[in-house]
Amino acid sequence: MGLALSQSFADCMRDELAAQQQLSTVWSAAPNPLRDSCEGEASAGGSPSYVDLLTCIQMAEWVKSPSTAPRLRGASKNRNSQ
Repeated sequence: MGLALSQSFADCMRDELAAQQQLSTVWSAAPNPLRDSCEGEASAGGSPSYVDLLTCIQMAEWVKSPSTAPRLRGASKNRNSQ
């Protein structure tokens, strides 16, 4: 399927912490219905994830205004090389 190998635990935790920090700046600006929806999505099917929560909010912002939304940054081994 072209999927990369699983992330290490340390890499996953680093991404979760980075997402948590980014959420601190966008959470209060997000409308309540969006926050509720994204919280449900981020916790569905397992452990809650700040990365999933942040991605949900970022995608909703992108749908509203694709030209001004921040570029999404996902977990990647090569992210820091860009």
